[in-house]
Amino acid sequence: MKFDFLFETQKSVVKLLDNSFKKGRLVHTYLFEGVRGTPKLEAAHYLAALLLCSAETKPCLKCPDCRKVMNGTHQNVIVVSPDNNVIKKEQTDNLGKEFSLKPMDEKSRIYIIRDIDKATMAAANSLLKFLEETGPGNYGVLITENIHNVIPTIRSRAQIVSFRQLPPQTIADRLTALGVEEETAHILAHISNSVDECLEMINDGKILDLIELVKKIAESILTKEKSPLLVLHEEGKFLLTEPDKRIHNIFLDLMLAFLSSLLYFNLQQNQKIIFRNIIFDLVDYQDLSPRQIIERMEKILDYKQKLQYNINIDLFYAEMLLAIGV
Repeated sequence: MKFDFLFETQKSVVKLLDNSFKKGRLVHTYLFEGVRGTPKLEAAHYLAALLLCSAETKPCLKCPDCRKVMNGTHQNVIVVSPDNNVIKKEQTDNLGKEFSLKPMDEKSRIYIIRDIDKATMAAANSLLKFLEETGPGNYGVLITENIHNVIPTIRSRAQIVSFRQLPPQTIADRLTALGVEEETAHILAHISNSVDECLEMINDGKILDLIELVKKIAESILTKEKSPLLVLHEEGKFLLTEPDKRIHNIFLDLMLAFLSSLLYFNLQQNQKIIFRNIIFDLVDYQDLSPRQIIERMEKILDYKQKLQYNINIDLFYAEMLLAIGV
């Protein structure tokens, strides 16, 4: 685990940890909160490196202790992750037992609990007891993407550190550096806050099919050579048979991204355009006013709400595409 991305995107968090460590003001329990994709786990390991580094200037990121922290093998760092999407009482009980034992050395010990919002009530109560009994030299980092789902008694016993949401351009730059095509990187960066999630979607394959489908529907809307509904039935049969509503939500988000690109073009804000290639390739066909584009975006947002309910997917898309078609 490297800390470059943490240093680049969360300077205020790094400064807080560095200053607190230098001034001897570290608290014993932190709650790191932020959307998926923000380097909360990396920050937790950075704190561990601060505490365990054996060099004079800490963290050196080169000594044996730092290297063990960074590769996840340091005996003084314990990471607890959800078991079948749940933090169980057995896990927090075991954590308490581990920290009740006398350490093998005089160094600090650090525990990291990922997705603390997924703790059962029994696990949360067990953790609260553990927090009250935590001795000197022991530090904890609780991590969550949904702070409002963390029970108040746990929130009140930790110092909350909020992580800044990553700008889309930062995500796009990371993706292109990893070999993702530039336009695809910009599109993905506007529907996800997480580089890892973007890469997962690419590896799954469906996202690239969805992007191509949106481009073809967009072309039909602009050129009026085919009805968008006909294009969907010719090119998007995979979508009509898709049972996962998450995929349908992504499709609607992509449609919104296309329309927002069209709006930015109309407003001469080309630097904000996401679907760059198709917008500039079909520049001669664009005759929708900003008001008309916004009306179509509002209709798609209405249909995103309808997607929460049990629906006939064929009828759903037929109605939506007729509503936004020209």
